[in-house]
Amino acid sequence: MDEYKILEDSVRNTFGSVVWSHKIQEKQADLYFSQYKFMETAKIVAASLTSVGIVSLLFTDQMWIKILSAVISFISVFISAFFKSFDLQTLVSSHNSSAQKLLAIRDDLKILLLMIHLQQKSVNELIVQYKKVNETLHDVYAEAPRTTDKAVQEARIALNITQDNVFSDKEINCNLPETLHRRRENE
Repeated sequence: MDEYKILEDSVRNTFGSVVWSHKIQEKQADLYFSQYKFMETAKIVAASLTSVGIVSLLFTDQMWIKILSAVISFISVFISAFFKSFDLQTLVSSHNSSAQKLLAIRDDLKILLLMIHLQQKSVNELIVQYKKVNETLHDVYAEAPRTTDKAVQEARIALNITQDNVFSDKEINCNLPETLHRRRENE
């Protein structure tokens, strides 16, 4: 088997892994951000309702208002404690940072695949580059925060069903000067 083909297979496998890892980190950041927005809104609503309940107690002495105000106050305290225990903004930032690092590695692997196809460097030179990219990748994986099964499921949908990372020639052409457009024979 051709040495370039063997190297290409290995780089492609790593590329696929990085594409998945990048999308999973992105989706995990999205999940935490959605959770943060929901909790922040709930916190504002609970604090507002607690205030309304307390003010209404100045004008009436109904038991159901006292109970409802106490429950809403408890919810407000719970949300505040949750925010102190789980810094969702930091989690979003950590996952976004890992996703950006993986995106850079993905681009390095694309360039490496291009170089393999052009065969302008020896296999040994390309292997040295591949090893450097892998070392960087291992560092990113070591620092990356853990993800959830839900993020993996959402990444699977994004990559396999909605195909987030697939672009048609027409979509690419729209973002390039006309001199760089790729034309199909039937156009």
